[in-house]
Amino acid sequence: MKKLLLLLLLSLGLLSSANAETPYRQELAGLYCEKDNRDLSFITFEGTNKRISTGKCQFGDYQIEFYQHVGLVHRCYNQNAFCGIKSDRKGITDDLPVIVKDINGNVVATNIDSEFDAPVIELFRVPTSFPYMVLRTNIGGARSLAGLHFFTADPSFKQVASIEDVSGWRDDGKYVYSNEHGEWLVDKYITVATPHGSALANWLHFWVAYKFVNGRLERADEHINANLKVYSESELKDIDEEALQIRALIDSQTYDKWDMMNLLFSGRSDVPLSGKFFWRFTDFVYEGQEDLAWQFFERAIPDSYDMLSGDTVSMYATKSTMRETMKNWIEKYFPLGVAKD
Repeated sequence: MKKLLLLLLLSLGLLSSANAETPYRQELAGLYCEKDNRDLSFITFEGTNKRISTGKCQFGDYQIEFYQHVGLVHRCYNQNAFCGIKSDRKGITDDLPVIVKDINGNVVATNIDSEFDAPVIELFRVPTSFPYMVLRTNIGGARSLAGLHFFTADPSFKQVASIEDVSGWRDDGKYVYSNEHGEWLVDKYITVATPHGSALANWLHFWVAYKFVNGRLERADEHINANLKVYSESELKDIDEEALQIRALIDSQTYDKWDMMNLLFSGRSDVPLSGKFFWRFTDFVYEGQEDLAWQFFERAIPDSYDMLSGDTVSMYATKSTMRETMKNWIEKYFPLGVAKD
């Protein structure tokens, strides 16, 4: 009885949310979406699997249909009607959360995410003048990553590009935008290991812009270079003051080498200078200001670092080995998103 009541409440919650779903339109892409006219009633799909049809999109001459299972509706962002969810029951077969049909009602596509086979596929809202339909796949995992897949219906339905990863924390329109030159850009979420890897258990996350060129995505170097941060004199003065504070701390020989390494590279909210060395150094590199990064390095790390007592990991054993470690790290990962030989 309790289980039946729970299903009823879920059904009512789903119905209320989907009824509130407003139509969605992208005129340039030929895309128009509205919630299912059957008010999310239970339907029989291919004679075996009972599902809920939650929304449909007219995409040129094609129809995109989204299907959900009532007990899983919470997995869609804000109970989005334009979202398909695979069943988590092992006995369910032909579990297709999204179906694409042609003008004659024939199914022309069912697996738009063959690489990851994501359990959740939903419409991703973008600027209305964007020329492609975008579907978002929830890849999941500890870092909550997602992928964006771009489709056209002209002259036929096909995927023109995809990009992984973007942040799994849903924010419609954030990752797809245009610049002053009219170029359409997509921000890719790039994760980079720190030089010390698991020694301090840190990962870095950066946004890197990609642009559409003849229906494919490539790194938007001109846009990136035109939008690099320009540091003001006051900002550089404040950063230099931090470098001098770190330098003074090393010169004082107050910490042993292990504690100093942790202060330089890890972040602790209770220690004012904790992590600021690596944070500032990395920001300069990410912003294309490698010369400033090395100036900051020399300003913050004195030769007296080598005289600190105790041991630390070999890659930071001395100032010269630390410099070499950082240099190799930059060569391996930066510029971000550029293939390395």
